[in-house]
Amino acid sequence: MRRNLFILAAAAAALLSCREPSGREDFIAGKGPFIFSLDMTDTTRLYDFSFYTRLDGRPHVLAGIVDMPLDIQWVSPSGNIYEETVWLPLTDSSATFYSRQIRRPYRTDVVPVESGVWGLSASVPDSVDIPGLRGLGLVQHHKKR
Repeated sequence: MRRNLFILAAAAAALLSCREPSGREDFIAGKGPFIFSLDMTDTTRLYDFSFYTRLDGRPHVLAGIVDMPLDIQWVSPSGNIYEETVWLPLTDSSATFYSRQIRRPYRTDVVPVESGVWGLSASVPDSVDIPGLRGLGLVQHHKKR
């Protein structure tokens, strides 16, 4: 009896571990451009995206930084390009004396106009200096419609 229970528990664990994760995270260190590959092949899903980053520096340096412009370029699987500029708020974050960690929603409930693997490029304009920027990360979650 005990052995059968063990086999049943192992089989259940194996079945549950075979599911696809509901999200993905990628972080690219440096100053950019930050280029991400986004799998949006399942048209029955909605996709949510969030950006995250970290700023390191002395408090007087980070005090004046409130947001960061990002030039965004989406490239569809067929090569169509969609562009926008967004402002990523860099306040109200998890902070220590010498560091600030930020995670902000970017887009929610996205339904792609085209199924497939999309490219997303984000860059800080050359005219903007964000001291202590360690890189940019993108979190992608999906859910059923």
